[in-house]
Amino acid sequence: MPINAPPEYYKAEEKYRAAKTREEKIAALEEMIRALPKHKGTENLLAQLKSRLAKLREQRPKKGRSRGIKKEGDVLVSIVGYPNSGKSRLLKRLTGADVEVSEVPYSTSEPVVGVADYGGAKIQFVEIPAFFRPDHIGIVRNSDAVLVVSLSEQDARKLLESIRCEDKPFCIAEPDEDCEKIKERIWSCLGLIRVYTRNKGKVERRPVVLKKGSTVRDLVEEIHSEMLESFRFARVWPGKYPGERVGLGYRLRDGEIVEIYA
Repeated sequence: MPINAPPEYYKAEEKYRAAKTREEKIAALEEMIRALPKHKGTENLLAQLKSRLAKLREQRPKKGRSRGIKKEGDVLVSIVGYPNSGKSRLLKRLTGADVEVSEVPYSTSEPVVGVADYGGAKIQFVEIPAFFRPDHIGIVRNSDAVLVVSLSEQDARKLLESIRCEDKPFCIAEPDEDCEKIKERIWSCLGLIRVYTRNKGKVERRPVVLKKGSTVRDLVEEIHSEMLESFRFARVWPGKYPGERVGLGYRLRDGEIVEIYA
């Protein structure tokens, strides 16, 4: 049965044959596997390609490998995409991270981290190199969400499936897209809200991050669960009117200010 592979497969096959380094061979094999049609006629070839890829990955030196990323923000978002998709440029625009932006494919060999502010909340971004090493894929799996660069939704799903991260919430972005819109999309994708606490007229700049649908009770428990025993009421801005008095069951919205009376 013919494999009926698209031109992308044969281009990747040429790259594999011309590859001189282990990393170049791994990258080409990964492209071949992604481009190869998945049907009965390609089962044996697919198995051979995966076996070859596994052997090359096992040959990688373990010294100096990334062991993960320490979470420093309210959420951790992995930036993924194919070579020259604009991942580094986007990371730099979002966070100001000191990252080299190059037209040379595979110029980013290790994860690069940056943190962006979103209304006082901290979004930690990590650029994942296009080699997709197993330890780097582990970072993606530990992320709260994935930002896929320069791909359609269908191709983004295929990429995430290829690295076995298809269960992760994801958003799609272009390298030069408005950064605030990207952050808004990530927040919505994760289903999170920011709630700002107020004490004696002073509003905290750093919000409490909660799941969408959370109530005043959830906020109190997040701040200090013992406050529930002495809780009397809370006031909310904007509410139905500024300073609306509410109870523990009040459902909070993104950006609201809450002052707790106990």
